[in-house]
Amino acid sequence: MKTILGALAIASALAAGPGLGQSVPAPADTPAAPMKARPWAACESWAKWFDTQCAGLRSAWYDGKPIVYLTGYTYHDRSTYTDDKLEEFNEKAWGGGFGLGSYQASNGDHFDWYAMIFRDSHFKYTKSVGWSWVTYWPEHSDYAVGLGYTAFLMSRPDIANNVPFPAALPVASLKFGRAEVLGTFIPKLNAGVNHGNVAFFFGRYQF
Repeated sequence: MKTILGALAIASALAAGPGLGQSVPAPADTPAAPMKARPWAACESWAKWFDTQCAGLRSAWYDGKPIVYLTGYTYHDRSTYTDDKLEEFNEKAWGGGFGLGSYQASNGDHFDWYAMIFRDSHFKYTKSVGWSWVTYWPEHSDYAVGLGYTAFLMSRPDIANNVPFPAALPVASLKFGRAEVLGTFIPKLNAGVNHGNVAFFFGRYQF
């Protein structure tokens, strides 16, 4: 009944025309337009840590700010590789990428999505797309140390002929305001020589 009366009132006002400087009010019970849906996994149904990760990545995807990445250096453990092999390697891993990231209001953790390309140890180009999470000490500080992880799909000419494969690695960070220097480590997984124990360093700037 209220809706009908409200509609009649609007029709009468339109017919009469609004007075100078006046506008036609909407009925009090007119429902607000629904917000545009944001498709995503139902994070709240997961365990607490996974719920936090899911919600943080969702925030970075929809509300994240641009990030620029710059890669720069790959270190090969001198005790793991022979001198001849080390001479073959490229350790100037120049490259870069772009992403979207956001800091969490609750604790200052950073979540981001990224795409990156850089020259690998064999002077070829490695491509990756994925996400990362870093938590900091102290929280909400412009100057902090951080630990986290990255999960990604990678494509390398020397592995599976460039067929993308999944991987996950630990991440450490030194934070200086919106800029960070980050590093990850690929451990040695077998007893042979010339494999693993590689550190990769890169930087990013969050706009």
